[in-house]
Amino acid sequence: MKIEEAFGRALREARVSAGLSQAGLALRCGCNVMSISKLERGLTQPSLQFMILLSKGLEVEVVELLEDTLVHNPEVEMPKAPLH
Repeated sequence: MKIEEAFGRALREARVSAGLSQAGLALRCGCNVMSISKLERGLTQPSLQFMILLSKGLEVEVVELLEDTLVHNPEVEMPKAPLH
């Protein structure tokens, strides 16, 4: 599984646990529903700034989203660091 897909799963689970719709989370984050939808489907990855907005909207720490992405999904394919 790609890391984008694992993050999308973690985001969806956190959103549902918070009792929010995609529209509700988008409203809290000041973004559009399509952005939330693309993230949850693993079609895009968030910037650090957007991850912070998501965590504030969900009322969780950024580390919780990352932990749910990486720790609870051991099959995640980690991206390779670019060679310089």
